[in-house]
Order: sequence, then C-alpha cells, then structure tokens
Amino acid sequence: MRRSAVLPLIATFGGTALAAQSPSGSIRGIVYDSLVAGGPLVGALVELVELGRSTETDHRGVFRLDSLPGGRYTLTFSHRTLAAIGFSPPDKAVSLSDGLDISVSLATPSPPTIFARLCPNIREPKTGVLLGTIREAATDSALGGAQVRAEWTVTTLARTGGLVRQPAAVQAATDGSGRFQLCGVPSDVMVLFRALAGTAIGAALEVNLENKAVGVRHVRVDLSDSAMGRRARVSGRVTGAGQPLDGAQISVLGSSTATRSRSDGTFEISGLPGGSLVLEARMIGFGRRRSAIEIGPTESKRVDFSLDKAAVELPELTVAAASAAAARSGFEQRRLRGTGGFFITRADIVRRGSVMVQDIFKGVPGLKVDPIGGNDYQILSLRGGAGFSAVCAPTIYIDNIRIPPDPENGNDLPVIPSEIQGIEVHQSPHTVPLEFRPMGQNCGVILIWTRRGGP
Repeated sequence: MRRSAVLPLIATFGGTALAAQSPSGSIRGIVYDSLVAGGPLVGALVELVELGRSTETDHRGVFRLDSLPGGRYTLTFSHRTLAAIGFSPPDKAVSLSDGLDISVSLATPSPPTIFARLCPNIREPKTGVLLGTIREAATDSALGGAQVRAEWTVTTLARTGGLVRQPAAVQAATDGSGRFQLCGVPSDVMVLFRALAGTAIGAALEVNLENKAVGVRHVRVDLSDSAMGRRARVSGRVTGAGQPLDGAQISVLGSSTATRSRSDGTFEISGLPGGSLVLEARMIGFGRRRSAIEIGPTESKRVDFSLDKAAVELPELTVAAASAAAARSGFEQRRLRGTGGFFITRADIVRRGSVMVQDIFKGVPGLKVDPIGGNDYQILSLRGGAGFSAVCAPTIYIDNIRIPPDPENGNDLPVIPSEIQGIEVHQSPHTVPLEFRPMGQNCGVILIWTRRGGP
C-alpha cells in the first residue's frame, strides 16, 4: 500500500492598513476542509510557529491571532480528522508588516486533486478513493496489517439483450497506523465494505461516496474470542405511521443475526460483537430502514426505527384473510399431488443450512440469484419473459401478500430462513393456484409460507 501523500496547503492572503494608533498587527481567516467536513473546519488548531501562539477555529471555521509584531512567520493548521487519515498540511510562510491586519484562507486540496495524486493510475469515470482507519473495538488501538475490501456489482447490457451483473472488488492492507487507502471505488453506487484483522471479520458495512472523489470511513473491529461470549447489546423500538409495529424484522447487515419486534414495537438483540455495525429494520407493507452504529464490546445501545408506509399490491383475489390451516392444506395438497411446481419444505431448508434467504433459491431449476450492489439481490426466472430477454422477475408472495420488487434493492425479502416453513416455485402459469395467478405475466410465481402464517 502506498503511503498517504502530504498534500500542500492552499493559502491566500491580503492586507489592509490598521489605524495609526495600532502598534501591532493580526492574522485572521477561515479554515475550509473539502475532504472530511465538506465545509468550514470547526475546532482546527491554527499555529504561529515562531511565537508559539495558537488558536482554534470557532463554529464558523474562523480564527484570529491578535497583537502580533511585524515579521515573517510560519503558519499551519491541524485537525484530528485529517491526522487520522494521514494528512498533515505543510508549513506556510506568511509575511506580516507592522500595523497590518491580514486575512488568510486555509484549505485542504480539492477531492479531485487528492484522488489524482493518491490514485494516478485510475482513469475510469465515476470512481474515487476511500480513506480511513481500522481500530480495535475494545482498546481503540490501530490495527496494522488488516485487510480491507470493497465490493459492488457492475451492471451492463448484454449483446443479446438483457442485463448482465458481475461482481467487482478492490482491496488493500492497512499501514502500521491502521490507515488504509482503497483506489478505484465507484462513486455513484453503494458498496459493501468489510475489514479482516487476523481471524476476526468485521461486520458488513455500507459506503457511498455520493459522487465525490474522496470518501472517509473509520471502522472498529472486535477481536475478542466469539467462543467466550460477546456481550454487546442493542435494544429499541420500531414504529410505522406513528404506531408500534409487531413482528418487524431487525437484523445485523451481512449476518444471520436477527429478531422480531414485540407487540409494543420493542426489540432486543444481545450477544453482538463490538465495533462498527449496520442494523436494518423492515416489515411487509413498509419501507426498510438502516442505521450505522458504533458499539463497544460490552456496551448497550438504543436504536429506534421509524418506517414509512409503502404501497403493497394484494393479489387479484383477496386471500389475505385465509387461515393458516387453509394455507397449510393448500401447500401440502399441491406438493403431494405432484402436478407441477418445485416445492421446498421446512426439512429441505434445515438440511441446506442456508444463512441468507437468497441462498435457498440458488440451485432451484429455472431460477438464478443476481447480486445488486453490495448486499442486496434479485431473484430471476430463466423460463419466461418477452422482448429482448427471456430472463425476468417472478411474482413473489409471502403469506398471501404480494411483495413488489424494489427498483434499487431488488427483492430483499423481509424474512429469514428460520422463519420459513415452505416454498413453492411455479414456472408455468398453469400450475399456479388460481388466486395467485397474475394477469399478463409469464415470469412465474414464488409462494413463501412462513411459520407464522403458513403451512
């Protein structure tokens, strides 16, 4: 890994004469950070080296050094956020005449300038560099030699029509101070970020450069032995439309750790590793919500979620009120009759040992699972569709409720394998139960029955 470059300080200054009675001058100005803060830098330490004078910028990023005799001085500034990623602005010579008040504007180099200097061999458009540190969650000590990796999906249009999605990634190692530099990270999509320190694997995190040339992400990893028991705990409440949500799924992104909210909307997840985590809350009929947190190995933290109501399409015939017994008999009758469809029972799910729900569909005849972004996916049928491609998205129901696909996040089904009792995949419209048969669609139907409301 290349060492972080020391970038030059940009400074401009001009002077205006003070009143004749003023025996000394002053230096005033503003410190602007386009790298981390994206604006005036609050709390920056501005130093006048020769006189041993210093001051901090205020809430506007403004500083002032008064009662200065004329002379040539060395002016510099520093801030903990810049030091953390290895940027130390060089000294700047400033000339101050007796009785003058000069103004100085100090700034970090622009993100495109930083990217060009740190990643000179990267020429692809809409790419940037991700900078940051990896530290141990319990001691906050720097983790040198840790591996960091960013993953995303590249979507292209195939010659034969249709979309082709391929995984892409970049990786690097941290230096002795725990700092890393990942060049070539896309700046226009969400990427999945992970850190690996020894045998400890950090949680899956989301990073979005938001069309910027430089991004910063500091990560903490729990190195404690999971076999000894982890003690971090998160609790909170999930609401929707101002009301508590019963049965909302709360999970740790990129893992099988999940729970459901109680009737009053409250939830609790214990036994978590410390460090940087992303929690996700979702429920049928509501949009999902994610929250990034930092938590110590023995810390308890509260995280509340407020979900927005989402439009949910119901099947053409109303079956939402069907009893669990009716759903059970329908699933079993269709499976035992063997007249069409591919059936996955609870025993099949347990035997496969799938951690993520999308893993259940891998290997199902006529289906494929395409990644979207870093942590989402889309289930596609290979036996239907029209136009440019025979690949299209099947209609999916969970306990009689149709789940419309998210244009950005694909399927991202609000269920985990341990909650599923049975799945039936119908590639032909002729085998689909009448009440679930969509009109004018030939991409198949997937029916998912949970242990709460299914067979």
